[in-house]
Amino acid sequence: MDTRVFGLQLPEDMASSPLLQLITALPVEKQRRIKRFVHVEDAVRTLSADILSRLLLCDQLGIKNSELFFTSNQNGKPLLQGLDDLHFNNSHSGRWVLSAISDYPVGIDVERIRELDLDLARHCFSEKEYHDLNDLPDDQTKLDYFYDLWTLKESYIKAVGLGLSMPLSSFTIRKTKDMIQLQTSNTFNHCFFKQYTIDKNYKISLCAQREHIDEDLVLISEDELHQRFVKYL
Repeated sequence: MDTRVFGLQLPEDMASSPLLQLITALPVEKQRRIKRFVHVEDAVRTLSADILSRLLLCDQLGIKNSELFFTSNQNGKPLLQGLDDLHFNNSHSGRWVLSAISDYPVGIDVERIRELDLDLARHCFSEKEYHDLNDLPDDQTKLDYFYDLWTLKESYIKAVGLGLSMPLSSFTIRKTKDMIQLQTSNTFNHCFFKQYTIDKNYKISLCAQREHIDEDLVLISEDELHQRFVKYL
């Protein structure tokens, strides 16, 4: 199976999202965590990411939502219980929710582009990355490259499954027009990166252990997600 990526754009008024009706499809503890969010936008983003991943897994396995059972590794990365050959990952930021599915470890990250934070780069990037960033000619180019690096590095960490136990500065990613290069002493070093562009205000990066990655990201609407998912309830 090729690595596939799906994207959902949420409305500006997330309080009216039809996906809120699907919260009871999640485990009780997950429902409680979502309901504890102070801002409805955070609740909708988290819920939507979970529902999107569940839809992809149900589609792939041909089973009901109630037949999905999850566990996690020691660093909290969600895994399918009893299935070592099907992997998924999701990410959300602003109005975008992304989910990836693959038969090998995969990580995805989406970030809304904000202001350039060179101090954050100095503390979180490797020495080579920080040098590459500072070598760029102007602030706009630096901002663009900063979010390239940030999402690429986050996607790698999520694919590895080590979470916050792996410092962002412990490995190096260098991007040119022709390639994205990973420099690391970690054993997880044979992987492939891809970036998608669906909104000029966001950066999306994928890291997969398998070379075969779908060229295009599949967009799905809230209504389509809702209609397709309820069939698995």
